[in-house]
Amino acid sequence: MSKITPLFKFIIKHSIWLYVGWICFIALLTLLPGSAIPDISWDFISIDKTVHISLFLVLVFLGLLASSYGNLKIFGNYPALFGIILAMGYGYLLELTQSYIPQRSFDYADLAANCVGTIVGYGLFLGISKILPKNITE
Repeated sequence: MSKITPLFKFIIKHSIWLYVGWICFIALLTLLPGSAIPDISWDFISIDKTVHISLFLVLVFLGLLASSYGNLKIFGNYPALFGIILAMGYGYLLELTQSYIPQRSFDYADLAANCVGTIVGYGLFLGISKILPKNITE
């Protein structure tokens, strides 16, 4: 089995707080008025969609890490199912809320990017969990 780095042990140990903090960070970024967000895009890729994917990838990864290896089992007996459903529901709720914020709107493409990030985060967690020992203190 591979040895876990001190940084990764720290992330696992504090994963529940990192998860809660990440939820707040996503809300802060996605609920800002449109005037506070820079308009950055390249011809071949929208940086906005990349950000949405990245935000939700990290959200699901931290949530599943907290539920599977942390002290609090926040998603019960079905961490993958509840983690994915909650992340997608959160993404939908944020998009819906944006329709009430000046210069923001509900965007199906952003919602799709949130869902893609959720699935990629789940895949990343599956990959990492295959190499992690069952007990992180090993």
